[in-house]
Order: sequence, then structure tokens, then C-alpha cells
Amino acid sequence: MNRSTETPILPNRCYVQPFFETASFHIVKPCNMRCKFCYATFDDMRLSNQLSKYDAFKILDKLKEAGLQKITFAGGEPLLYKWIYEVIVYSKSIGLTTSIITNGSLLTDELLEKFKGKLDWIGVSVDSLNETTNTLIGRTNKNKVNYLDLCLKIKEAGFRLKINTVVNSFNWYGDLNDFIDDVKPDRWKVFQALRIEGQNDKQFDEIKVTEEQFESYINNHKHQKSIVVEDNEAMTGSYLLIDPQGRLFENSKGKHTYSSPLQYTDIDKCLSEISLNREMFLKRGGIYQW
Repeated sequence: MNRSTETPILPNRCYVQPFFETASFHIVKPCNMRCKFCYATFDDMRLSNQLSKYDAFKILDKLKEAGLQKITFAGGEPLLYKWIYEVIVYSKSIGLTTSIITNGSLLTDELLEKFKGKLDWIGVSVDSLNETTNTLIGRTNKNKVNYLDLCLKIKEAGFRLKINTVVNSFNWYGDLNDFIDDVKPDRWKVFQALRIEGQNDKQFDEIKVTEEQFESYINNHKHQKSIVVEDNEAMTGSYLLIDPQGRLFENSKGKHTYSSPLQYTDIDKCLSEISLNREMFLKRGGIYQW
């Protein structure tokens, strides 16, 4: 597992466009929750079939060759992807550090056992421990998640734990200090709810948070050693993202801009079709001990 905090030396090739050492692969569109702030609903695309695992393998190969070191599978809900185990195993086999970001509702004891040795990081989205608050946000379904028990199980099973929290109008006054003290995540990413046209803009007025409210939340938790704060500026154009169709995408224009499908196209051409901010990637701590 690469734990270097230094910028790694990438393979000897000519780079026309910026590239990042980590990427988030939004490998499936469906989700079993309906969070109102979600930046990745992909409601702007029509998609009837899931990306095949073989196309996913091609994409992972190209990213690895270009210098990728860590891949995070997201969604939608990545555990709804038919071949999630196979793509995690493949990613590990080609030398990538592996991670998922999940809402936790489908993460069973059996899956945790199956993922051992294949999955390095498990990220769990936790916006609140209050059921009413989560219902208002849309982070709820019939499978109630006990976040404390789940996160402790993840740690006990030997995975590195990441918590993702999106600060919004319904949880900005909340307090997760006791929870963070108990589960001791390796990283706690705290995001400011971000408006993305075509993804969450229709309900964003209901979920948006003011700068003062966001700062209030951060100030209440800033003593936590694992906290990594990302406001709207830090989140814009600073992530290498792949969508459920295999396209690179980014949000620097306030909406998703997509490249050609990576499984069919040279990676430099795909990179030339989007705009990435490597300086902001480094500034927000995109390279860390993974």
C-alpha cells in the first residue's frame, strides 16, 4: 500500500493535460437513497445498461498506465453494480489501492469478509445520526443503517475507514464529535453542499447551506485530527472522475462536462475534452497516506 505523501514520479510519457494520482469511478447510476444534495444523480444521461466489467477493466488499465495509484468506486451506490467485486479484485491485481464510497445499507458481514485482502478503504457517507434529519436529507431507505456498529465492524475487519459528510441546511447545527471519537476514521471528509446543474439544482434551494453555517459546523469539529474540509471552491475541478458510461467528467462550469468514453478513446484526448485543476487537487490534499 502506498503511504507516501510525496508527489510520485509518473511513467515516462508525454502529458498534454493534467492528471491526478487518484480517481473516483462512479461506476453505476442507480442508488437506493435520494439525497437532495447529491452531485452525481446522472439525471442528465439516459442509461439502460450497466457498464460491462470488461469495459471497466479497459478503463482501469488506461488510468493505471497514465499514473493512477488509487481508485475509489462510487455511484449511485457502488454495491448495486453487478460486478463490483470483480472490478475491485482487478484493480488490486494491477497494483491500485482500492476504495469504495457507500451509504452502508448494503454492506453486510458477508461482503466485508469477501472484500478482505481486496479492498483497502471503505468510505461511509454519514451526514447525521438522527433519523429525522436523514429523512429530511433523503438519506434513508428500508434498510436502516446503524452507522456506529457498521463503522466499528469495518475497523475491526482491518479496512481503513473514511467518513464522508455533506454539510447542508438540515445538518449544519449537528454534532458528530462523539461518533468520530468512537469510530476513529483514518479520514473524515467534510464537504459543503455544492450546486451542480442537472444533478441537484432543482432542490438545491432547500438543501443549500450559507458560508456562516458551514463555518459553524467546521468550528464545532475542527479539533478532530482526521478532518479534511472541502468548501465549494476546493471541490470545483479538483477531482478526476469517471461516469457510469466510462467518460471522464468534471464540474468547473457549474455542471458536468463529459469527455468521450475512455474505453474507446485515447486518454490524452479524453483529458483534453475536460478541464482539471491540478493545483487545487494538491491544495485540497489530494495526495495523502493511502
